[in-house]
Amino acid sequence: MIRSFEIFVAERRLAQPSSLTFLKDTRLGIDGTHWLRKLLQNSAKEPTIAALGGVPLGLKAIIERELGLMRSFGITPVFVFTGLSIIRKDKPFSSEDTRPSKRASAWDMYEKNRLDVALSTWGAGSIPQPDLSYFVFKIFKENDVEFIRAPYSAWGQLVYLERHPKAYVQCLYGGPELLMYDVDSVITNIDLEKGSCSWLNKKTILNELALTDDQFLDVCILAGPPLSSEFLNFNFKNVHDLIKQHRNGFNAVQSFAADHAGAVKANYIEAFCRTRCAVKYHMVLTDEGQVRPLNEESSPSDIHDIIGYRLPDEVYYYLSKGLMSPQVINTLISGVLIENSPLCNGETQEYRQFLNELLELRTQAMGLLTQPLHPFYQSKRVVSFYWFDPSNEHLLNHNVVPSIHEKLNTWNVLERGIEEEKKAQKTSTIDIAFCLRATATPEQATRTVMPKDNKAISSKDEICGNVLWKLLELRNFLIHSQHIHTQWGTAFHKALSASKSAKDSHQEQIFIALELIRFGCIHGNHYSKAYYSAPSHVNVILLSDEEKKHILLISRTLSLIPAKFKGVPWVGPLCRELLVFNSFVKVLTRSLRNLCEMLTLSMFLNGDCVKERQDYLDIALSLPFLNDVNTGLGIIVKTYLENVIAFSKEGDSKSVNSSHINDALKKIEDTFTACESAKSDLENGFLFWDEIIAGVKSLKASSVISNEISSQFINANTWLSSRRP
Repeated sequence: MIRSFEIFVAERRLAQPSSLTFLKDTRLGIDGTHWLRKLLQNSAKEPTIAALGGVPLGLKAIIERELGLMRSFGITPVFVFTGLSIIRKDKPFSSEDTRPSKRASAWDMYEKNRLDVALSTWGAGSIPQPDLSYFVFKIFKENDVEFIRAPYSAWGQLVYLERHPKAYVQCLYGGPELLMYDVDSVITNIDLEKGSCSWLNKKTILNELALTDDQFLDVCILAGPPLSSEFLNFNFKNVHDLIKQHRNGFNAVQSFAADHAGAVKANYIEAFCRTRCAVKYHMVLTDEGQVRPLNEESSPSDIHDIIGYRLPDEVYYYLSKGLMSPQVINTLISGVLIENSPLCNGETQEYRQFLNELLELRTQAMGLLTQPLHPFYQSKRVVSFYWFDPSNEHLLNHNVVPSIHEKLNTWNVLERGIEEEKKAQKTSTIDIAFCLRATATPEQATRTVMPKDNKAISSKDEICGNVLWKLLELRNFLIHSQHIHTQWGTAFHKALSASKSAKDSHQEQIFIALELIRFGCIHGNHYSKAYYSAPSHVNVILLSDEEKKHILLISRTLSLIPAKFKGVPWVGPLCRELLVFNSFVKVLTRSLRNLCEMLTLSMFLNGDCVKERQDYLDIALSLPFLNDVNTGLGIIVKTYLENVIAFSKEGDSKSVNSSHINDALKKIEDTFTACESAKSDLENGFLFWDEIIAGVKSLKASSVISNEISSQFINANTWLSSRRP
């Protein structure tokens, strides 16, 4: 935000109130990033999410209520979200990240039973918005709401839409940063409950400040948000005084930076000039599908050296439609993948090693992106930096990966094969389970998977099916040359075949579980750093070491399954040990999602599918690994099993009986009131457990996992059998 600008506005009473009725029948351009941030800071704020992981439990209901209220006022919202990041010159981790220490402090307070302080500390953090993108886009799709992703910042794109002769939007809602652009006014606050809003008129502000348009731009840049500095304490008033004194931003920075060694070392003058140029000539997507700078007639020819390396317009177009997210493309353009600490703070050696093991998967995604691009990108150096070791580079050697595309590009699954397989499986859904069942035998694989021909595939089912089959091949569930199951694919298929759930499909969670077993991350042992986890029943005196291991393995496994919530904040205990496991799950889920997206983008850029279409978002939403799971169900099963043990010990019983189980079930229903039905969630989790056990037994039979891991699962299953509902 522009530091201290709100204070200036309040002191001068420049915000003009109005009723929302004046927006009736208006297409309102909304800065999606600003809008979502305000929701997360206010009505959708749930401090426990920092300790639970996943998505705020009430966010969906809050978004749908907002959209409904907008419609009730006759407002047609058009959301614009930020796309790619503008390239930065500063070094990764050059400024201190205070979030890990705050999270550690919050857990400290939680363990000392000071929940109010813990929640306050957790609540001071924020959820990375990219993690919520498809969650929000799916709600928009369900509610028929327009949105696009800008090539870069949403600000420039919103201004383009308002200034366009066709007036795609008539008013703008966002932060005061929009005033840096050529706009008349900006709505900066909307209260849908009260039916009111407030807005700022740019001309009024310029008159109040006695500044020109260009001078005001300089003030906003120096006071943030595009440019900030640890050594120059610029706020709106200070910068305004400087600009009045020196007439423009360049002179002011040159004069001020001369006395600051840090500013000289950081090349602050160049940073100011680059930022000014990036704002004034920001890149936008035109209605012709081209990416051009605002004020193109006066823009410098090297604008892409300032904003970022130029990509084909086709890529920006797919990005705008939601076909893929920006993360892998951002990594390529910047040449840097920055790995920040996860919610658990990533203090275990296992998690840090896991990041190294994920490099191959991430490199595959990068190679799929660069293969159809200009040779410049194919040879571009890309490295990863980790928060715990910021001076060491980890190379993503993607320029050796194009062979993956050549291997995958030898075959397609055509509509004829898919339609025949749909009839055979009696389904209309193309998903991971469908693709595995279609390749269960050599005969099925031959019938479904065809040699590549020159015909571009056209239907959504064809595209999604091909992406999923290629994903299964890349992750070693299918043998490339024959398209039949590997030993891991056989285990996956057996896990699916063990499913007894008619309503809930666990295929994505089985995929994640098998990957984590393969990486050696899911077991009943503590990681290198264990965290205190108080038993959830006060009368539990001691759990045996064996019982603790069983509960830890079962609760970790079941935490892969999302519980069903009422849309209200979490109530109940929290578990830092499960949050550690959740960090493995999240980073793997994100990496697999990126691989799916780059497989999809590769097909489009290589001309393997029909490009002109209206279902880009449908394709994206049909692919797996969209959303993050929280630790909710893991906590529920941990609480349940501890209570079963507690009630059996209290009754001095030698074995668990139905009374103990019923008492434990009642306890979790009373405890986890945010769940629609904790008992139903638990039952669904145990069905998933049965599927994983079937997969583990298959892996044990083929000797592809250690006896220690298979024994842990099988012994835990035997122990669990008498303690299930």
